Amino acid sequence: MSSPNGRTGTPDVPTWRTVATPVLFTVALPLAVFYVLRSQGVSQWLALTLSGAVPAVRMAFEAAARRRVNGFEAFMIGMLAVRIVTSLLTASPRVILVKDAGLGAAAGLWILGSLLVAKPLAFQVGQYWNGPAAARAREAAWSVSPALRSGLTRLTVLWGCAQLLDCGAGVLVALLLPVEAVPALNRAKGLAVLCAVLLVTIAYSRRHGRRHALSLFGSAPLNTRREG
Repeated sequence: MSSPNGRTGTPDVPTWRTVATPVLFTVALPLAVFYVLRSQGVSQWLALTLSGAVPAVRMAFEAAARRRVNGFEAFMIGMLAVRIVTSLLTASPRVILVKDAGLGAAAGLWILGSLLVAKPLAFQVGQYWNGPAAARAREAAWSVSPALRSGLTRLTVLWGCAQLLDCGAGVLVALLLPVEAVPALNRAKGLAVLCAVLLVTIAYSRRHGRRHALSLFGSAPLNTRREG
């Protein structure tokens, strides 16, 4: 069965569920675990450690079910595993919070580092959400379309820089504010940054599409011609 976005082998999934599921497992559920555990008298250190394991467990189960891990998922699982291991090596909740915020720097550098390889992250995201035919069309368009390469490169820079800014603000919050308030404040800040980046990405993609008649993330035109 093909889904509306062209990916084969998966059932039709509403857009709201595609967006809501990551938010649930990376924001809402970890926060709920932390504050429920704290309400039951669990220490800050243990509550932070257990709540941080939620996204890693979810990603590991999904990867095991598909029997395949893409590069981005491997990176995220690796970062979450580092978070859990380092949490076990320190007894300070404040250190855990600073370290968690600092992991955003690793993500930002990884995103920007993708500019140094064959295809930047923004291109890889488009490939992930498209089916085989659309992915092949986008691959062909990448090799002949400076407009496609330029647009996706700029978005990758935007995503990486936004992640670094979010990281810097998160470290300040973790250092200066009460431990109990930091998880909620940093999650709220992260969501605000994500929403801002998504809005900019959507607006830029639409403007780019109107100007060049070429979708940055959807199915690229099959009759792509070499641009000057």
